[in-house]
Amino acid sequence: MIMGTSGADTDREIVRGFALALDREDYAAAEAALAPSCVYLLRGERIEGAGAIVASYKGNGDAARAFDEIAYGSSVRDGDDGRVVIEFWDELVHRGRRHRHVCEQWVRVEGGAIVAIEHRDLAGEAEALAAFRAWCFGP
Repeated sequence: MIMGTSGADTDREIVRGFALALDREDYAAAEAALAPSCVYLLRGERIEGAGAIVASYKGNGDAARAFDEIAYGSSVRDGDDGRVVIEFWDELVHRGRRHRHVCEQWVRVEGGAIVAIEHRDLAGEAEALAAFRAWCFGP
């Protein structure tokens, strides 16, 4: 542990590094932050293992290339029960129309690595994204 920092500070820094790696689409750095047996809960699906989790993120990033422009951002805050919350946002542009999509991921760190991620859609966000995609690409 770094002198003068608490475990919560260290956990936040690990999660912040993970979020920034995903913002940059640096999947190797993102995977390095995950425990090999990490579990990702995503809309009723359970994805297990660092490689499979990063492949899921990469798949979403690859699919986003269909938009004319995309920019990623994130912020990190303390959550409940010792978890750290990442708020991710995607700034999407297609044919001159803009959409900002926001979601949260609740992250648990143990032993210096991320061991669990729970994706949480914010109220109305999944529906708004689906409507934007339908406008861009059809139903």
